Amino acid sequence: MGAALATGRRSGRRGAPARGVRPTLAAVPLALVLALTAGLAPAEAARLLSARGSQPENYGRIVLAFDKSVPVRAKLSGTILVLSYAERASGGTERLATEMPAFVSTARRDPDGSGLRLALQRPYRINVQEAGEQVFVDLLPENWAGLPPPLPPEIVADLARRAQKAEAALKAATPPPVPRPLSLEVAHLPSLTRLSIRLPADVQPQIERPGGATRITLPGAWRLDTADTRGRTKPAIASLTTEADDKAASVVVMPAEGYVATTDRDEDSLTIDVALKDTAPKPVAETEPAAPGEAQDAKAAMPARAAPPSAAPSAPSAAPPAPATSRAEAPAPRPARPAGDGMVFAFARPVPVALFERADIATLVFETGETIAVPDPGRTGLRMLGEPKRTGGVVAYRFTVPAGRLIDLLPVGDPEAPRGWELVAGESLSPSETLTATRLAGAAGRVGVRLPDPGRATWLDLDGERVAVVTSAGRRPAGISKRQRFVDFELLPSRLGLAVLAQADDLVVRPELEGVTIGREGGLAVSTVARQPEVAVAEVGDLAFQRGPWEVARRGNVRDTLRELFGATAAASGSMRGPPRLVLARSLLANGLNLEAIAVLESIAADDPLMANQRDVVLLTGAAQALMGRDVAAKRILGSEALLRDSEASLWRGYADASAGRWLAAESAFRGTLEILDRYPDELQGLLRAAVAETLIETGDLETATRQIAAATGRAGDALTRDRLALLRGRIEEATGQSVVAAATYATLAQSRTLPVAAEATLRGALLGHGAGKLTAAETVDRLERLLLTWRGGETENGVVAGLARLYAEAGRWRDAFLMTRRANASAPDTPTSRALHAEAQTLFDDLFLSERGSGLSGIEAVALYFDFKEFAPIGRRGDEIVRRLADRLVELDLLDSAAELLQHQVDHRLAGPARAGVAARLAAIRLMDAKPLQALETLDATYLPELPGELRRARSLIRARALSDLSRTDLALETIEGETGADAQRLRADILWGARRWREAGEAHETLLGEAWRGRQPLDDAARADVIRAAIAYDLSAEGLGLERLKAKFAGPMAESADARTFALLTAANAVRNPGFREIAQRATSAETLAAFLAEYRKRYPETAVPERGRAAENRPEGAAPAPPG
Repeated sequence: MGAALATGRRSGRRGAPARGVRPTLAAVPLALVLALTAGLAPAEAARLLSARGSQPENYGRIVLAFDKSVPVRAKLSGTILVLSYAERASGGTERLATEMPAFVSTARRDPDGSGLRLALQRPYRINVQEAGEQVFVDLLPENWAGLPPPLPPEIVADLARRAQKAEAALKAATPPPVPRPLSLEVAHLPSLTRLSIRLPADVQPQIERPGGATRITLPGAWRLDTADTRGRTKPAIASLTTEADDKAASVVVMPAEGYVATTDRDEDSLTIDVALKDTAPKPVAETEPAAPGEAQDAKAAMPARAAPPSAAPSAPSAAPPAPATSRAEAPAPRPARPAGDGMVFAFARPVPVALFERADIATLVFETGETIAVPDPGRTGLRMLGEPKRTGGVVAYRFTVPAGRLIDLLPVGDPEAPRGWELVAGESLSPSETLTATRLAGAAGRVGVRLPDPGRATWLDLDGERVAVVTSAGRRPAGISKRQRFVDFELLPSRLGLAVLAQADDLVVRPELEGVTIGREGGLAVSTVARQPEVAVAEVGDLAFQRGPWEVARRGNVRDTLRELFGATAAASGSMRGPPRLVLARSLLANGLNLEAIAVLESIAADDPLMANQRDVVLLTGAAQALMGRDVAAKRILGSEALLRDSEASLWRGYADASAGRWLAAESAFRGTLEILDRYPDELQGLLRAAVAETLIETGDLETATRQIAAATGRAGDALTRDRLALLRGRIEEATGQSVVAAATYATLAQSRTLPVAAEATLRGALLGHGAGKLTAAETVDRLERLLLTWRGGETENGVVAGLARLYAEAGRWRDAFLMTRRANASAPDTPTSRALHAEAQTLFDDLFLSERGSGLSGIEAVALYFDFKEFAPIGRRGDEIVRRLADRLVELDLLDSAAELLQHQVDHRLAGPARAGVAARLAAIRLMDAKPLQALETLDATYLPELPGELRRARSLIRARALSDLSRTDLALETIEGETGADAQRLRADILWGARRWREAGEAHETLLGEAWRGRQPLDDAARADVIRAAIAYDLSAEGLGLERLKAKFAGPMAESADARTFALLTAANAVRNPGFREIAQRATSAETLAAFLAEYRKRYPETAVPERGRAAENRPEGAAPAPPG
């Protein structure tokens, strides 16, 4: 490395760089060291380890020791020597003035680490010599003659040793390439022996045939594995040898005598076939080896590679070929389907596939590990959404479906084992098998779908929703024809495979041999799945409700009939009064006097212990309770041990469960008991069949429900039952997609005088109209709100409340949605509708505080919603995260005490470990903002952990240092952030030094914050100008002339074009401290808020743990609002 010599003689131009002299003897080894070590070490910031001065005879020497090689440039301006580093270097001492007082009067390090500034006693000639990590700066008298002082001998020797070591390291840094493995495989066919090597498509082998052998050379580093060929090459191959080095690998195959080798290359392999020569019968010794061209021609002339060669004369005759007619007896294969003009996805082997659609977005899933090329959409009109997403062993593609087009997936090639799939969009679909969901036997509440040849089940995250996709490798297309919604999941429409949209976190989708099973740990709440008929519990003879007595009781003058029966009961003696009372109770039930019948039956049980346990008495009592809507009492009576296996009692238990909305239990009770209805009176048949039909509609057996409605239509005894059956027909029409017909049915029933049916029809008509787009959300809300004012009780009110809650949420009326949910919980907390609505409210609450859905909420609205409806807040980690987000909202509203209370509760009672330490850092920052540094320090100390993630530990250190600084513990604060770098740490260090009135260090710290801002062409921003003003004030107060001149040289131009030009000119003038305006400027700078600037830098580095800006919500004030008063 050359040595530079510079001079500062006054005869030259002032401020010119030092002039160079000839290089020293150390230049050659040092250049070799730098050339060999370049790029071997990672790029790290340099550090000045020491700056030592000495005064040898007649000259002065400065030795700068860095932790790596850093070029240094010297510039002399009068008696000011500036040593500039090629890169920033932190650290170093400034004791040069005491170590060489004859040459240096003052030494200062630039705050940004770019160099040193020395005030010399007189002008000198400067000589700079670089030796590795050390730089020697010699101060030579102006009359110096001869060569400059040499480097110390030990330095030169060390450079030579390092040059040798660097050369060896350079060789070691370029190791030979790692050989890639290749296996050589052998296979014996009837006519030949085949060697094969699987090669990448980009490898081009070189084939040579020296002297009858075949040599194959593969460029590159390869490791040939010949384990498969050992002992298996005879008799066709005489020898097989391999060679490999760093540049190439080769295989040499020598065929045995009488054999010839041919080669062939396809996409992914290279084959070497060794077969007998096809020659005329003559002595083997006279046979010449075939030429390479002849061998290739012979291979091409062979009709098939696997065909057997001609037998030798001494060999026995081969078996005659099979007759041609036997080949025609095999079934003809199905014709292969060629590719059309759709999007064709090609594969090396058949792969399971699934195609389903949701919200006009089609998702295509392949179960393969291959890399799939996305074909051109062509004329399909399909547009791909995003990039293909690989999850586990499947890859998913998403496409937007053009309006009015149907999407389909067709096999390409052999239909039995297609090697490709074509995605098309047209006006028709190919034939396919429709899959249906069936509730499986057993009490686990599982649902099965008989998907042929199911593949694996994979959970995909599609637009924030969890969808389980099961691919299918079936030969016939099979899928779900239309969407099927359930309580816990939803089956999405699919052409192939199965797609299950989860509504429960613990949903399990499991492929099995005969299809796919869907379940939950506690069982599914299945509401729309058909089930196989069950065996009746037991047969009964005489029924409690018989057609004849029932019809007799309803004939003639009912009042006279009941009066006669009552008189007969009263005339009977005590022991004989039971049978007449039972007849009276039957007559009361037949005429709808259920409450009176219950009283008579209870008197029978009270007066006659023998009849109290009689079947008819108990069953009639339970049925009367069910007819009165007392489902709990009815279930208790009808579920007694004596009636547990009674089919007629099971029928009435089903009616009680249906009245209470327990559809699964009702369906189970009705199964096997429906034949009893044929023997019941017409009025009871109409009532019970309506309940059965509604239960079957809820559980999805629409066909059986239709039959029950038809059977009950002619037997409806009153207007309520007739309208009820008409409403059930409308529900079936809605479930089967006949929306227009269903809407007309609901509209007609809404005008009915049967108020319960009219109310439910109004509810269902409004929801159907909104779902079909016929009614806007506002119109639907208006109808439901009017209905809520006129109807109370039952599932109809629950449905109205649920509908309004969902519509309010859709319209962004969050408070109204939560109020409706709270009302549902208060009126009917145990109904499925209320439970589902509560779950939806919890999800909505979660979204409002943890997703973009609540971005439109103002801070006040968010805080009010939380405290008014915090019963909907989720529990666990997400609930804790909501509390932290709410604390941020409170900070934005300048409610620091409330925010601190929330986080303090989290720290004290909810969290542990690193999570607790992270929230404690947030809490400490809020305490600092609230001018409570002692509480901030106590919070950090109380949550200290010895082992924390590096970023969290650093964040806590910065907050702790700021708290210590506010408590005037300056040295401890500086020690806390010693060694920390970054804009936030630099800003904090400057604030600490400014607050401690350590002016010279504070000025350098603020100058460091400015960095290279003085080089830019953009005007300085407010923060940069404030740092310049503070640095100038600090240099003035510390009488630091060198620092002030350096600051003036950098920022005189940029500050002259700013609003603070006059202020900067005053601060950089001579004796600025004596100027009357200096005191006012210094007071303004001292009183400026530094915590906000520090937290702004802290927020950039730690957005996850930092709190927002205090009072920021005031900036989002609506137009026209009055601004806040000053202060």
